[in-house]
Amino acid sequence: MVNEAFKRYQQRIQNLSAEELVLNMGPQHPSTHGVLRLELITDGEIVNEVIPHLGYLHRCFEKHAQSMSYQQTIPFTDRLDYLASMNNSHAFVMGVERMLGIDKEIPKRVEYIRVLVCELNRIGAHLIALGTYGIDIGAFTPFLW
Repeated sequence: MVNEAFKRYQQRIQNLSAEELVLNMGPQHPSTHGVLRLELITDGEIVNEVIPHLGYLHRCFEKHAQSMSYQQTIPFTDRLDYLASMNNSHAFVMGVERMLGIDKEIPKRVEYIRVLVCELNRIGAHLIALGTYGIDIGAFTPFLW
């Protein structure tokens, strides 16, 4: 009885036809960390090809910033990269200071503190990336450390 049901199931599967489908996975998919988009070429439930697209995630920041003041733009620069937010703010602030011509007036101590915080932020981002990659392969403990 079970063998007959299995044979009927196999016949149904062989008679099914599927067309090739291109699916976009990411860049906001929970399993893709950061700015990764995967272009999946599938045949039914089978993934035949994966084309990775790495890099910039367009958030229309430039268009929003056109109608805002310098102070209003800072919260948006923090959100461009959720792991290393200080780095984007630092780059934006340096550009604004240079355009205003006050970059020579910034004390060296302030610039050292900015760079130090950005480097700590970058190290933290790398550690989180390594931890989440561990989670992806089944090792949860490194993420907690």
